Amino acid sequence: MTKDQTRLAIIFSLTYIVFCAIVSVFPYEYYDSDSSCYSSISQKLAYRPVQTWCAPQWWGHGGNEGLFQDHPPGILWLPAILVRLGIKGSVAALCANFFYILLSLYFVFKLAKFWGEAAFGWGAVFGFVLTPIFLQYLIRANQEHPLNLAIVAGIYGLARSRESLGYKVLFIVALVFAVFIKGMSALILSMLAVIYWLVVSRNRKTFSLIVFAHLIAFGAIFLFELWYKGITHTSFLQAYLAFQGGRSIGAVFHPDRRIYSLLWYSARALWFSSPWVLFLFYGIWRSKKEKPGLFKDPFLCFLLISALGIVLFFSLSDRKADRYIFPAYLLLTLVGVRVLLKTKPKVADFLGRREKYLPLYLSLGLVVFAFLRIFFHSRLYRFIRFWPD
Repeated sequence: MTKDQTRLAIIFSLTYIVFCAIVSVFPYEYYDSDSSCYSSISQKLAYRPVQTWCAPQWWGHGGNEGLFQDHPPGILWLPAILVRLGIKGSVAALCANFFYILLSLYFVFKLAKFWGEAAFGWGAVFGFVLTPIFLQYLIRANQEHPLNLAIVAGIYGLARSRESLGYKVLFIVALVFAVFIKGMSALILSMLAVIYWLVVSRNRKTFSLIVFAHLIAFGAIFLFELWYKGITHTSFLQAYLAFQGGRSIGAVFHPDRRIYSLLWYSARALWFSSPWVLFLFYGIWRSKKEKPGLFKDPFLCFLLISALGIVLFFSLSDRKADRYIFPAYLLLTLVGVRVLLKTKPKVADFLGRREKYLPLYLSLGLVVFAFLRIFFHSRLYRFIRFWPD
């Protein structure tokens, strides 16, 4: 490990410790139902035998009893481990999410740097941090940040998969992780992997890796189903697919609902990835006026097609929630930052001159935002939303 890598590791380790200390010391109450649910169940799961961790129960949360089958239990495992390690139960799920956030920001940097220079990496990280969706979800205990981690780490692993076995393993692990974190939403990573192959790589080895990774993921699902049946004598997959399928797809196809859903998700995509997504429109205007060839950039095309694909995919569902298209916000932010740096080279130069201090600025900014998020959370929940659910 180089001197700079050691410095980064120290800065972000301290940031993580401060994060956990903040939510441990300052009063915090879960207002969103998902965070409350996963925190409550993971605390109880921590005191159950590990061999039964495949089958958590509701244990009375929200008045519910019986097996918890809304999602795979992966989101519960790290908080339960932290509880066993001595972390206060009420904040263990938040500490787990802080870990996912910092790790996802690391892979955002690595992916962006791979397709540009360090300036694009830091621009991507700061851009995502300075979006409404990141600030709103900074202190949560649900699946959005770990799913983002799986997606950005998976795409990074796929992008570099021809370099070494380690990157191939990273893509496979990311896909399996996505499955156990949010079940069917792992299809987002599947879709993005295929788009990456079509737009960027177009080689047989990358396609073979995508197929092989999905075979491994199906194998992991099969083994989990055997584990679950061995503990509960019931099928998790049957209950989960029936529950999610029934909630997502209406009995009758209504074109007007699909159009409304598309407009609904498009509006969220534009708002929650602001202000950076606005540079996309600036780039379109510049392309028509000066023809700088922006949209011949394969990575930019991949990001844009992937974000649109996620919005279209969830527009087919009867269910609507800001969080469902969470990865699209990151992708659109990267689109905007990439256009900004390509059209305004002085911004890239500015970041390059300050690269040594950017990790410290990021760390301090995250801590300040955590304090502000708790302050506004306690007094004006969902302070960034300006419309009703």
